[in-house]
Amino acid sequence: MEEKRTERIGIFGGSFDPVHIGHLIVAQDAVEQLELDQLIFVPAAVSPLKQDRAPVDGRHRLEMLRLATADHLRFDVSDIELVRGGVSYTIDTIRQLKFEHPGAELFFIIGMDSMVDLHRWHCSKELLESCTVVPLARGGECPGKVAAESGLPSGWKEKLFSRLIRIHEIEVSASEIRMRIAEGLSIQTLVPPEVEMYIAEHNLYT
Repeated sequence: MEEKRTERIGIFGGSFDPVHIGHLIVAQDAVEQLELDQLIFVPAAVSPLKQDRAPVDGRHRLEMLRLATADHLRFDVSDIELVRGGVSYTIDTIRQLKFEHPGAELFFIIGMDSMVDLHRWHCSKELLESCTVVPLARGGECPGKVAAESGLPSGWKEKLFSRLIRIHEIEVSASEIRMRIAEGLSIQTLVPPEVEMYIAEHNLYT
């Protein structure tokens, strides 16, 4: 009898305020390079690292993600952090997803810039032991420099920085999109058409 393959699930968290083509390209790169069966977008209620500006209401960010990912068979969206409310700690999300997907191997996708302070995250040791943390490496970033600056134990550094996702360089950010909308400029090539229509219909970011 053929042994059943362990399900491989990627977790991609963020504010997604709004979701844009850069997020989708990163997600597709992760699916292909990690051979994921599923990639779950998890919009944060309140990021512990981004409390200086309140994001657009979670129901809007959730719906924009659902619209953006509807035609991607391996993409899914979870509202677990929005339902939980409050500050979104990654370890709480990992615990819940491990419960919902018993036996699956979880891959937590993280920006290279966040690796420097990963050791300061809430329950960081449990996080590193509970899932496979995978850094995203953009074209201009130097993983060796980030590893040297990271406060992680040397054993974890070697393990983490040996499995990078090399992503396509896309010059687009959610803050730029919000700024363009506020100034009445086009975002046509920066977000999926369905998201652009949703933003206009609900008068977001104006």
